[in-house]
Amino acid sequence: MSFYQIFLSNLLSSNKLTSTTTVSQKLPEEVINLQQVPSELLSLRAAGYISCSYPYHYELQNLPAYCVIYTVKGQGGCKLNGHRYTLTPGTLLFFHGRELHEIHAEKNSWEFYQLFLDESGISFYYEEYNKRHSPLLPFPESPYILSIFERLAAAPSSADKDSYLINHRLLTDLFIAAIVRESDAQDSSAPSYIREMKKIMDTQYSEAHSLSCFEEIFGISKYRLSREFRDQYKEPPMKYLNRRRIEEGKRLLQEPEMTVYEAGRQVGIDNTTHFIHLFQKYTGTTPAVYRRSLLT
Repeated sequence: MSFYQIFLSNLLSSNKLTSTTTVSQKLPEEVINLQQVPSELLSLRAAGYISCSYPYHYELQNLPAYCVIYTVKGQGGCKLNGHRYTLTPGTLLFFHGRELHEIHAEKNSWEFYQLFLDESGISFYYEEYNKRHSPLLPFPESPYILSIFERLAAAPSSADKDSYLINHRLLTDLFIAAIVRESDAQDSSAPSYIREMKKIMDTQYSEAHSLSCFEEIFGISKYRLSREFRDQYKEPPMKYLNRRRIEEGKRLLQEPEMTVYEAGRQVGIDNTTHFIHLFQKYTGTTPAVYRRSLLT
């Protein structure tokens, strides 16, 4: 059975998006597999660059593959394990296709690289990734990272051994770059609950957080959490969260159709006046001036 057939057989939502468009038309190109791929090699089932817009959407479960989504432009969303993730440019989503998940485009267009990987050979990388990060990771683009995705997506259908070895090297480089971040050395000295607290704020910044909530989650005094976080990362946790939100707000405002209110709402700040105040505090300018600067 081909990968496309497996994908469609596990699709929980309709394949039909509009009268002329289907989900299967927006799937990345399937890889032509060798009869036997060595189990120690990382290998692709499908890979490609996807450009879509609302109402692009699918819900899936029990797909025997791992999925990587790297957003380049626009915005998408994912529901996974009871959490909602906003997929903005410079973020990488990595999860197991057997988990119940829903992927969709937001109202604006969404462009992203999508990789589906064979289950063999990847368990070590997936376990290490999950020990350090949540499924969604801020992963700012660099020429090298983009070149990896471009090469994996450009000609995924080759079935010779050299191509498999090259893809294995590219995938290994990608996962090592995602797993071992420059900040890991700093994080490694922090208590596990402080690292987890930071991870929550890094990836779930659109949700409501407070020191009292973290106190309840970890069973540790909010005063101790605040002190240890500040000692580790040189600023109080709520200030770090606001800075993280404004970083994402800047990304969102690069989209021409994104309003200031909507940018604030999507990073967890519903009050537009408060969002503008924080934006100016952390960037030195207002959202309107920042947006105009992008056009010059």
